[in-house]
Amino acid sequence: MLHLMIGRAGCGKTTQLLHRLVEAGRHRPQILLVPEQQSHEMERALCRAGGDTVSLYGEVLSFSRLANRIFMAAGGMGEPELDQGGRILLMHRAIQAAAGELRVYTRPSRKPAFLTALLATLDELKSGCVTPEQLRRAGEEAEGPDGDKLRDLGLICGAYDALAAQIAWDPRDRLTRAADRLNKTTWAAGTDIWLDGFTDFTPQQLQLLRLLLRQAHSVTAALTCDHLEEDEGGAGIFSPARRTGASLLRLAQLEGIPSQVEAVLPPEGAKTPALSFLEAHLFGKEPAVFQAPPAGIALYSALTPRGEVERTAAEILRLVREEGLRFRDIGVAARNFGRYSGLIQSVFPRYGVPVFCSAMTGILDKPVMALVTAALDTIVGGWRYEDLFRYLKTGLTWMGAQERDLLENYALKWDIRGSRWTQRKPWTMHPQGYGFDWEEEDRQQVAELDRLRRRVAAPLEALGKNPVRTGQGQAMALYRFLEAVELPRQLESRALDLDERGERALAEEYRQLWDILCLGLEQCAQLLGDTPMELEEFSSLLRLVLSQYSVGTIPVALDQVSAGETTRQTGHRVKALFLLGADNSSIPLASAPEGLLSDNDRALLSLCGVELHQTSEELLYREMTTVYLTCAQPSQSLSISWSRQGADGEACRPSFLAERLQVLFPELRPVQEEDLQEQFRLCAPLPALDQAGRSSAARRALAQLPDFAPALERLDRAGSWVRGELSRQAVDGLYGTSVPMSASRMDLYNSCHFSYFMRFGLKAQPRKPAGFAAPEYGTFVHFVLERVLQQTDFAQGPEGGWRERLAALTNQAVEQYVREKLGGLEQQTPRFQYLFVRLCRGVLAVVENMVQELAASQFRPYSFELGFGKGKQLPPIEFTAHGVKLQVTGFVDRVDGWVHDGRLYLRVVDYKTGRKSFDLSDIYHGLGLQMLLYLFTLEKNGQALYGLPVESAGVLYLPARDAILKGSRAMDEETWQALVDKQLKRSGLVLERPEVLRAMEAPAAGGYRFLPLKISKTTGAVTGDALVSVQQLGKLGAHVQRVLREISGEIAAGNIAADPFWRGEDKNACRFCDYAAACHFEEGRGGDCRRWMGGMKPKEFWKRLEEAR
Repeated sequence: MLHLMIGRAGCGKTTQLLHRLVEAGRHRPQILLVPEQQSHEMERALCRAGGDTVSLYGEVLSFSRLANRIFMAAGGMGEPELDQGGRILLMHRAIQAAAGELRVYTRPSRKPAFLTALLATLDELKSGCVTPEQLRRAGEEAEGPDGDKLRDLGLICGAYDALAAQIAWDPRDRLTRAADRLNKTTWAAGTDIWLDGFTDFTPQQLQLLRLLLRQAHSVTAALTCDHLEEDEGGAGIFSPARRTGASLLRLAQLEGIPSQVEAVLPPEGAKTPALSFLEAHLFGKEPAVFQAPPAGIALYSALTPRGEVERTAAEILRLVREEGLRFRDIGVAARNFGRYSGLIQSVFPRYGVPVFCSAMTGILDKPVMALVTAALDTIVGGWRYEDLFRYLKTGLTWMGAQERDLLENYALKWDIRGSRWTQRKPWTMHPQGYGFDWEEEDRQQVAELDRLRRRVAAPLEALGKNPVRTGQGQAMALYRFLEAVELPRQLESRALDLDERGERALAEEYRQLWDILCLGLEQCAQLLGDTPMELEEFSSLLRLVLSQYSVGTIPVALDQVSAGETTRQTGHRVKALFLLGADNSSIPLASAPEGLLSDNDRALLSLCGVELHQTSEELLYREMTTVYLTCAQPSQSLSISWSRQGADGEACRPSFLAERLQVLFPELRPVQEEDLQEQFRLCAPLPALDQAGRSSAARRALAQLPDFAPALERLDRAGSWVRGELSRQAVDGLYGTSVPMSASRMDLYNSCHFSYFMRFGLKAQPRKPAGFAAPEYGTFVHFVLERVLQQTDFAQGPEGGWRERLAALTNQAVEQYVREKLGGLEQQTPRFQYLFVRLCRGVLAVVENMVQELAASQFRPYSFELGFGKGKQLPPIEFTAHGVKLQVTGFVDRVDGWVHDGRLYLRVVDYKTGRKSFDLSDIYHGLGLQMLLYLFTLEKNGQALYGLPVESAGVLYLPARDAILKGSRAMDEETWQALVDKQLKRSGLVLERPEVLRAMEAPAAGGYRFLPLKISKTTGAVTGDALVSVQQLGKLGAHVQRVLREISGEIAAGNIAADPFWRGEDKNACRFCDYAAACHFEEGRGGDCRRWMGGMKPKEFWKRLEEAR
């Protein structure tokens, strides 16, 4: 007997079916067949309907578990069966076996996506009872490229089946095998079979159902449709169920079994009026409007997915608290549940909402699998930084966090990759970067880092050098690697720790993952065997194999919200449902059929008598059916929400469903998140705590909860903190009473107090790769210039062959730098070596320019790298104010001198490898003071060093860079030289005394070549903003003292305000700041403010200095 129960969604078919099953259970065994994802929920429903004794006569089965029951009774239970990982590997072998006969796939891809698509095609063929031979014959009949494609797929699937017959059964053949066994036995005789939750059946399932119809006492199927007659051209939401009903009736007719159809009508009051109207008219043919406020239906427009989930959690709490619902009465669904799963699992616990996510989770991101895949990627990918440290950061290696961080810093600093990890020579690069002097501590650190990298690289290198290049050989080599890194011991240790902490589920997961990994490797060794295979191909294949496994959980509590994909939730009846992600990209979720068969291929097969029904059009119809079933689930309330911004920031629009609801319910208006003013976040303590800092209502509510008193106290204390001020005790602890200060520190302090605090107070070091950028290039140029210019013969003027000798001396200095500072170029990258050679050519041009300048001057270098500080040529410059003593230390690039009338005139020279020039505006604002500070100190203390009274002659920025010219290649040498001189012109201040100016540079007919001065053609007077008098130098000295006093006072006051200097969007302290991520600058908050440092002309500068006296 075949009995069809038909009715619309929510009419009570399942309830009646369960009651009838329990009643019939007094007389006969009962089997309830449901989709796999609904089995757990239906078992609970059956227990509620039949009580404690229901298991004596009834059980809930999926088709897969039904096959197991048949095998247990008729034989076949112990026959080996491939799992998903084994299927991937067997398909890989099948492609190779059939490769010689293929026409379209003559060079079949071994990429994971192709293997996955092939398996999807195979699954569709098996579920449709289409044999590889039928596919091959259809391809030969069709001819042409399309026919060749079908023929190739038939050959590949045939090769797969042949290989499976030798090894193990394919799981997709389980129902076919079960039907064969059932046909030889009477296992189902005298049993009532019930089917619920199905929209349609595959030909494979229908084959089994036909045998059940033949044997069983009765077969009852509940189908969701209004009637069996097709009146919508196959395009309605009930069309799939109508086709299913017709198929079942046809089977019963073929078997000569009587049948009947029963229409189930919904009971009165089962749903609210609005939800009943929605179910009846959502996809109705006739237009209809609900003439009342739709109680129980809501639309919600969120700003972000997180806001959407938070509002959902808050509404769930309201339903439980105010409307008396239990958590188990509430469901959460999303068509694209993967987008929301992580958010739900993190947000709901914060709101105190228990939830069970009915979704399988992949294992590739688990630490165990991440270690394996990252290790393989490291070798295959050429020892990339990202791969290697993903391997080390799994926490499952022998390396501790501190050792790993040191190694990572060094790898980032020197961009270490490729063979530099496995080289036999030790690492010799300085841990701080280019140009630093070696200390014993540095040498010890590099030696330790070299030891660590050798220990890390050894097992990885052994895996990469595995001589057995077969599938089995690679699998065995990988297992030896896992033993070498002691992964089994690490996993067991981790599992024991989790057991002790009470996290037994996670501990068991670690043990399961190891078993899965071993299973995957065993299958690779067994199924790939001696197949030739490089590590790259093996790595991709193993990753695909492991991706086929997942870790699932079962609900651990009775009262919890159920959340999942809409397609998995349609059989779960709830009182309240929240449908998330109802935007136009997810509802409907348009997708093409999986596999390699297109709609054209299916049409071609149909002409050849082979029917496959998964066309894109049919998938869209099923999608609409899913939307209908989802909206018909709840009995009391339905909330449909979407986010206006996707996970990647893209704009999203509401789906047709939201628009359709507003047509059916004219009084329904979406609630906007911004209109709620975050009130929904006050319904639970933890999210309310997030708001307590800016919401007095949240603050008052939490004050009533004793458990949150400490948190509120910490919040109040943090709220009273104002960035911009340290206590004097903190100042002394961070900086000491004697504060070391250098030129760069002074500039940083006056640029932004917070940046100085981060760098020298907290000593926060940004991670930066070692590069030959401006600082390193400057150090290099200084090194070369010092050693070349100390050859005083060149200061006597260019002579014959002087360029050649100068080049030789420059090359010697460069080689010395490479040897002493870089540890040789052998360990540097080819790119670095190329760029360094280019830099060397530029350095020679700089040297020539400076020698030519000295040849035109009576000033001679007196000191190179003149040091101020302990152990240097001169003591540190000390300044005490406000109880803080500044100790200024540093180096002067070069000091030039000229003796006249028994006095030594000194000028301080600073090499500038960038484009910076001397700027009086910077001087006024306390930036770039180092040259003036050094000059005035030499004037005061220089006699002790040089043996003569010292007079200040000026300060100069000297361009130590190669000139980059724009002009025609046809320009003559004189024009070219004029352009070069213009770019390399010095900047700074020089004493306005004729004899000093003549000594600095003897002007040529065209005027000054090097000094930033001009000669009037009419009067012969020397002019320029660089000229300063003795009196003006005195004012500058007083200004420098004033700046030092201000720095001392601000340090003593604990000023750490984020107050960057600002001279526009392109010139400010924030633009290249290393600490922007920690700063979170906000104008007007605490001491946060931009200090405008506008430019000024020299006349205004001197006027302001005069006014400041």
